[in-house]
Amino acid sequence: MAGSQRSSRALAAICAFVVVLGAWNVAHYPPGLGYDAFHHMAYADGLVPGGHLPHGTGEYYTPPGYYAVAGSLDWVARELGVSFYGAYRAGMAVNVLFLLGTVLLVWRIARELFPGRERLAVGAAAFVAFLPVAVRDEAMFHPEMMSLFLCALALWLGVRTLADRRYAVPLGIALGAAQLVRAFSLWTVFVVLAALVVARRWRELAIVVVLAAAIPAPWYVHQSLTYQGSFLFPRPVPVATPSTHVQPIWDRRNVRFYVDPALPDVITHPYTPHFRNLAIPTTYSELWGDYFGFWVWKGGLGAKPSAHARHELEVQSLLGIAPTLLAVVGWISLLLASWRSPRRLAIALLPGVGILGYLYFTVGYPTKDGDVLKATYMLTTAAAWAIAFGYALDRLRGRAWWLVAALLAVCVVAELPFLVY
Repeated sequence: MAGSQRSSRALAAICAFVVVLGAWNVAHYPPGLGYDAFHHMAYADGLVPGGHLPHGTGEYYTPPGYYAVAGSLDWVARELGVSFYGAYRAGMAVNVLFLLGTVLLVWRIARELFPGRERLAVGAAAFVAFLPVAVRDEAMFHPEMMSLFLCALALWLGVRTLADRRYAVPLGIALGAAQLVRAFSLWTVFVVLAALVVARRWRELAIVVVLAAAIPAPWYVHQSLTYQGSFLFPRPVPVATPSTHVQPIWDRRNVRFYVDPALPDVITHPYTPHFRNLAIPTTYSELWGDYFGFWVWKGGLGAKPSAHARHELEVQSLLGIAPTLLAVVGWISLLLASWRSPRRLAIALLPGVGILGYLYFTVGYPTKDGDVLKATYMLTTAAAWAIAFGYALDRLRGRAWWLVAALLAVCVVAELPFLVY
């Protein structure tokens, strides 16, 4: 009982941190500075109150879920007298609630799957709250936080469905709604359905499949009819030269793209244009730092971070090593331990499926500036990575636990200046 009370107080402190830090960053971060911010804001403005989807421009390939919510909040703010540009902060502020909800869901998933292991639940919740890419996206006018929340909700409902079939309907609705925010949610759809198949829960599977397919169907039909191509991501793909035939996907990236860790530059120069279009170092630097220059420095053609910003980025790359190793080790251990546990299987599968999906996207749609290699595109897997991190932390014993806990505490303290805009 005492352990449960201590962990509940820790959770309350983590939630307070998310809300206070998120509110500060939303109040200070310029709405137009985030990833493709003006395209996202134009989408929301056209959708609410105009009811218009972008056609072949901006974020036309992105589903309208977030823009309907953010656009409605922006419209209400303007009706209440907030300036046109300032009203976008209403659409940014809702992301604070989405991250808070994700932290609570991760906590619930951990306690559901590992009852009595309070250290695991606290570690998992803290991982999400302090993850730099999550804190950064939380402050932006961007749909990724809503996608993360709905995927975390689907994971929790999936766990509950395998214990109580009454959760099958809300699970199907959550999976359908997630697809109306970002296509990257399909990774979560796949692992949840896989868990239901392994558990042989055919009735629940049928309910979930019908709802998860029917809810986003109008969007997929619209995309297919409008662009006569992929209903998921109707963007042009590279063509082989001098032929006009579509270039095979296996020819779109060289071997170095997959395997080069770009050492020591990933630590000493973790910002563009260093190791451009290399998957491992670019994604890592985006996960823990600010490779493209949207947070601690302003990226752009020929731009370079200041000496102070470079120091911050180097520190962030170093700080990310310990939690990354713990999360990877925890994921592998959890995966090996979950084959006979359908309730854990979706969580254990999601990081690996997310990596494969991310590689398919970044290989299928290469760009010269490498801007498809953003860790934010893997953010829908953060809840599962958080559970893996907590799982690894919980397995430590004795002196190893205290040493790792002390190291992580130092990392958190050193990371705080980076998290505050």
